[in-house]
Amino acid sequence: MTLLVQDSLSLVVALALGSAIGLERELSDKAAGLRTNILICVGSCLFAILSRQLAAVAGTDVTRIAAQIVSGIGFLGAGAIMREGEHVTGLTTAATIWVVAAIGVTVGFGYYPLAAAAAVMTLVVQGVFPHLDTMIDELRQRYTFRITSDLNEDGLEQIKAIFRKSGVKVLRRKLMKKADLYYSEWYVAGPRLEQKNVVRLLLDNKHVRELTY
Repeated sequence: MTLLVQDSLSLVVALALGSAIGLERELSDKAAGLRTNILICVGSCLFAILSRQLAAVAGTDVTRIAAQIVSGIGFLGAGAIMREGEHVTGLTTAATIWVVAAIGVTVGFGYYPLAAAAAVMTLVVQGVFPHLDTMIDELRQRYTFRITSDLNEDGLEQIKAIFRKSGVKVLRRKLMKKADLYYSEWYVAGPRLEQKNVVRLLLDNKHVRELTY
């Protein structure tokens, strides 16, 4: 097999692996979809091929060009990360970009089985783990309860007891007194069913005037 054929095969393999991951991202309606992942994988592969060839011809460090991919791809991944209020999105997309670049470099250096194994693992993580994330999220739902209640110490203690005895964890609490009412905010985390139970108990409490969450 000539060097040109081998390098062309590497580019084709990079295209195939990038396509597999990119298709999954496209079907999941992510920012970095099919074409983006293909270009990242093929481009990284090409850089690795050039790095290998230049090292053979000029005697330079074979890792010099490839090493810059690691830092360079970080700027591309950073562009996919966005902050929306208290939530940060795009981290998985950025991580996928980083992994796809690594797969392209692996293909460029001729380690096809290793690159294929990494691509399969990436697809498993992208396809299976979101369901696991959903299950975990169900167990740690976070809400802010805003309660208006009577200016009554016993009623306030009852509200505290509802949160204390429930299966939720109070992360932050704020209490204000205004006119003849208590205004309290409870930022809690816990299973969705337990949160619904807290809502029911609060609505049944005679001291609670208003509840939003």
